[in-house]
Amino acid sequence: MLKRITHIYPAGAWLLIVGLSWSLQSSADTLAKPESLNDPALKAVLNYDGNEEGVQIQSIIKHELDPGAPGVEQVVLWKVIGPTYWSVLISVVSEQGGQWKLLARRNLNGAEAELESVGTDNLIVLDAKTPGPNDPICCPSQPKKLKYRYSLGKLLEVTPGVIQ
Repeated sequence: MLKRITHIYPAGAWLLIVGLSWSLQSSADTLAKPESLNDPALKAVLNYDGNEEGVQIQSIIKHELDPGAPGVEQVVLWKVIGPTYWSVLISVVSEQGGQWKLLARRNLNGAEAELESVGTDNLIVLDAKTPGPNDPICCPSQPKKLKYRYSLGKLLEVTPGVIQ
């Protein structure tokens, strides 16, 4: 015999749940302005090789990574899309006087990722799926946190247990 279980929540609990849901969504929406995700000048700087591939910017977080440098740095997670392949990259750029400047770029080597956070210690954290031993090229499946630190124009991979 199946029993039907019904939970009755006070009205305040539902408002809290709805409010938290709205709050989480709105904070995610403030990572980047929609127009900056389609900025042709930024796309041109990211794809500086001049190839014919398409550039799709996935997310941007503004964060002061180098207080001595002019402009405010931005961490950009983006994808190069070719006719039969794609590649996800992370870059650090700066906008100075209306011009974009590429400061660092790193290929994620087949991983799919979401930009999770940028910390005060210049730690960039990505929530990623990396290729497993039996995964087809299209479909990485191994969950992993990828961590990079921006320093002196480079994105260095942070390895647990190694002091940098």
